Amino acid sequence: MTRPAGTARSWPVRANGLLLILQAVGLAGIGAYDVYQVDWQEVQQQIEFEATLSPELTEAAEQAIVVALILGLPAILAVLAALGFFLLFRVGWLLAMIVQALTLLACLLLYGEWEAVLYREPVFIYPVMLYCIMMTLYLNSSDVRAAFHVRLRAGARRRAAGGL
Repeated sequence: MTRPAGTARSWPVRANGLLLILQAVGLAGIGAYDVYQVDWQEVQQQIEFEATLSPELTEAAEQAIVVALILGLPAILAVLAALGFFLLFRVGWLLAMIVQALTLLACLLLYGEWEAVLYREPVFIYPVMLYCIMMTLYLNSSDVRAAFHVRLRAGARRRAAGGL
């Protein structure tokens, strides 16, 4: 039984697209979790009645906003990269690699400054970093790279073979 051309490479590309969607959901989930840990009604009440916030609420709100902003951009870009993978746009692979780099950078920034920014140790960073490293290795596998490789046109191949 023969397969149509291109189906051997379609599974790794689709798998990467699904893994990028999973990464976007995970990053958005981490940001949403931090945002929902803050009692925003208490923040609103303190602002209305006292015109200031307690230091604990200020720290919690800052932490939620920083984590949501730092992980929000890679989550949005991961969705765009997944669309690029599903539609086989060459920019999808490049965008996926940029997502991994930005996510690793965000994790390193949060890890390096966790005392000043997060006020608690960020345990979510280790699985996210491991996931990004594994995704980078999978994105550089030969099947995925071959799916996005530019094929030479017949005329260009003849010129390259002829030495012109």
